Amino acid sequence: MNAKTTELSGLYPMRVVSRLSGLTADTIRVWERRYQAVSPERTGGNKRRYSGSQVQRLVLLRRATELGHSIGQVAGLQDEDLLRIIGETTQEVTRHKSLYDAVIEDYLAAVLRFDVQRAEAILTRTAAIVPALKLTLEVLVPLMRRVGESWKEGELKIPHEHIISGQLRSLLGTLMRHVEPVVAAPRILVTTPPNHLHEFGAIIGAFIAASRGFEPIYLGANTPFEDISDAATQSGSAFILLSVARKCSATELESLTAGLESLSGDHELWLGIPDGHQLSDSNVSATLFYQYDELDRALVGYKSA
Repeated sequence: MNAKTTELSGLYPMRVVSRLSGLTADTIRVWERRYQAVSPERTGGNKRRYSGSQVQRLVLLRRATELGHSIGQVAGLQDEDLLRIIGETTQEVTRHKSLYDAVIEDYLAAVLRFDVQRAEAILTRTAAIVPALKLTLEVLVPLMRRVGESWKEGELKIPHEHIISGQLRSLLGTLMRHVEPVVAAPRILVTTPPNHLHEFGAIIGAFIAASRGFEPIYLGANTPFEDISDAATQSGSAFILLSVARKCSATELESLTAGLESLSGDHELWLGIPDGHQLSDSNVSATLFYQYDELDRALVGYKSA
């Protein structure tokens, strides 16, 4: 059973479970054999295969032991009881400790210590076993939320951001080379406006579009409005998706608004902005998005219209 078959069947091999749960393979085997913490299925070759719920349970058990509980005390508890002793609700665990949380934390830790090769390996290996849509919504979007939190806390610096954006651009290119082409897939031009260098939002927007069956034309960051318009026309893009990640001075806002209006006159314009951005109160002829899930729903609606 190869990685693709395993993913399609909803089961994960040990090497994947170890990475997702944050536990070593030896620890998982001991917890299974000695404490019956989980009961994985077996292949014809007697290889362990774990379900997503079992991986989530291993995450809960790991967190309980990190709080000082012995595995012997907690291995027999139901997941609901584990949640209670951890002191979180199911909703909070889902939000903060998802199946891929360990992957995200491992990746950020590698970036913070400038271990570029390990960080890239974590991304590419995860992309190899996780379908495009799940990769985007359950790995990359939560990763960007963590990046935002680390940025606000001063943990991440500009060099770290450059590492992450470069690796995400590379991963996007890989995704586009390997994703199954959709006949007559609508194209979507993705970039950031002039003088806006923070491209995380644009990259994730391109990932979401690709995973939903669109063909993103990704131009990178800081693209002049005239070039955006020309590229959208020449590529036959159905619409333009722009990401604006920071607030603007009064002078810059005036220039940005004028440029957006010039685009919207000839093209359908979608605009991703943070909560409270000044463009929320402008009269720009654009569809505004504040969260990635809003963009995802709009893309699904566009395809089904």
